[in-house]
Amino acid sequence: MSKKEQSEVLIAEHFKLLNDHNLKALTQQYATTASISSSEWNGIAIGPAGADQIFHLEFYKSPDAKYLVDNIINNDSTLVVQYDVVGLRDINNGNTRYDLRKCSVFKIDSNLIVNEATYANPLFYHNGN
Repeated sequence: MSKKEQSEVLIAEHFKLLNDHNLKALTQQYATTASISSSEWNGIAIGPAGADQIFHLEFYKSPDAKYLVDNIINNDSTLVVQYDVVGLRDINNGNTRYDLRKCSVFKIDSNLIVNEATYANPLFYHNGN
């Protein structure tokens, strides 16, 4: 299997694990020194422990979130993924439906994520019924 195919399989599995909310398997996809950043928070999370903290919070805030990928650009060890996150968010004990547009850039080495940078566009954040 080529490096490009390996990266494609890893990222497909990544989004499957996100949709399954499988935190343990998801964090195992990150290298111990992986750098994880997002426009949704300040600072950089590092490695599996950082991924655990980030996704634990995301799954807690929106336990039914689904990650819907619609475009992937794959350049062997760097992938750009465009997707929507849809679900219900508990705001003051009343569920609010949302749809948030995101784009993540993943760098892959030795079949592990070594860098992930995510941009969430709040202009495409839709609340509604």
